[in-house]
Amino acid sequence: EKKKDVAAEAKRPMEVAWFPWEEDIAATYLWKHVLEDRGYKMNLHQFEVGPMYAAMSRGQIDVQFDAWLPNTQKKYWDKYQDELVDLGDWYGPTSLELAVPDYVKDVESLADLKGKGEQFDGRIVGIEAGTETMDILKNKVVPGYGLSGEYKVVDSSTPGMLAELKRAYAKKEPIAVMLWTPHWAYNEYKLNKLDDPKKLFGEGDQLRTVAHKSFTENYPVASDWFRDFELSEDQLAGLENEIQKLGTGKEEQAVDAWLKKNPEMVDKLAPM
Repeated sequence: EKKKDVAAEAKRPMEVAWFPWEEDIAATYLWKHVLEDRGYKMNLHQFEVGPMYAAMSRGQIDVQFDAWLPNTQKKYWDKYQDELVDLGDWYGPTSLELAVPDYVKDVESLADLKGKGEQFDGRIVGIEAGTETMDILKNKVVPGYGLSGEYKVVDSSTPGMLAELKRAYAKKEPIAVMLWTPHWAYNEYKLNKLDDPKKLFGEGDQLRTVAHKSFTENYPVASDWFRDFELSEDQLAGLENEIQKLGTGKEEQAVDAWLKKNPEMVDKLAPM
């Protein structure tokens, strides 16, 4: 019975949006593999967050797997929710944090950075300037923990920050970097997430699958699969790590490699 239903809905190609973020690349290419295995066709479209919500509200995009809700993407959800459907969370809670390598001793919380600026050359290595994450770090976290005169937040890019982390880690040098969970770096290196007792980084989100409101009618079986979708932190970090190792353009091979190690996942994600 299900095979007939799948064959019917798989005739309509699925327009899928994704953001160039590790967890979204992982989830999107995982589902591309699984759904194509089940006879669907997926067309992938890279977007920025605001334009993606607008396009989905107009029905140009069917679904995407990386809605950070209820907090980070709240303004877009509030604006467009009448045209959208939330198919549930698949990972959570997320968090924003500063991280240090585990060989850095006596730094367990953001408060512990105070007075230790010299160890870190007075630097906290950030990501892209103008991101919500960096605004929170510069305007809330650094002043809130009394680190303003002692540390400078360095604007960089996500790849730039990760390159600095890799270099410092290889030499066992102290470094403090802007990170978030989920991220493959936690699978690659032994890092400590610094506690945030004042909760200045805010509450975590769930990663949710969001679709145009017509999706559940057009794809009832896939909708059920997406509603049941979940990954643990280890599963997601492991999948991100495979993608990271093989590099851009080899996402499909990376998903294949990960599924060979986790062969039960296809039937778990899309039971027939």
